[in-house]
Amino acid sequence: LSKGEIKAMRDFKLLDFNGDGKISRAEVALFPRLAAAFSDADTNRDNLVSYAEVQVFAVKYRAERQRKRAAQADVASGNQVVKP
Repeated sequence: LSKGEIKAMRDFKLLDFNGDGKISRAEVALFPRLAAAFSDADTNRDNLVSYAEVQVFAVKYRAERQRKRAAQADVASGNQVVKP
C-alpha cells in the first residue's frame, strides 16, 4: 500500500464512528468538504459510503484534478485547450 492509501484507510476508520465499515452522512456532517462529496461517493445510493466506494471516488477525483491542472497549465503556457 502507498502512503496515501494507508492514510486514506486510517482516515476512513476515524470517520467510521460506529465501526460498521461504512460512513454515514451523520458521520461526515462536521466536515463540509466530505459532506459535499458524499452523494458523488455513494455510488449505490444506500446513504452509506464503503471504503470501496471511497477508493472509486478517489480515482475519479484525482483524474478530474489532474485534468484541471493540465488545462490550467495549457492556458498559462498559451496553448489552446479543445474540449471534446
